[in-house]
Amino acid sequence: MDKVVPEGRGDVRGISDLTYRIVTPYLRHARPQKIVFIVLVVLAAVCVIAAAVRLSPLPLLSLPLFGVGYYALRRARTALEDSRLLFWSSLCLAATLIGFWVMSVVGGWLH
Repeated sequence: MDKVVPEGRGDVRGISDLTYRIVTPYLRHARPQKIVFIVLVVLAAVCVIAAAVRLSPLPLLSLPLFGVGYYALRRARTALEDSRLLFWSSLCLAATLIGFWVMSVVGGWLH
């Protein structure tokens, strides 16, 4: 049986090696970071507008989560190590998704 050797990159030894070789190089680019920033601004604006339209402070519940996402995005931009970049990017993603989920739950309550 012939041994298959990947070209140029060496063997991938598990999910963590795959993450550091494939995911982290794309996280360093400025374009995904700008897109995430725009998404956070739009979601925060939707919360503020919804609070004004519905005359209720409940839509503002997800703003602290979007703030955590923004803080994590800022820290990810300045991260020098791949492990820190992956940690802050994961925290930004988690905070944004949970904030979006809270928006949907509050929208269900107010509907």
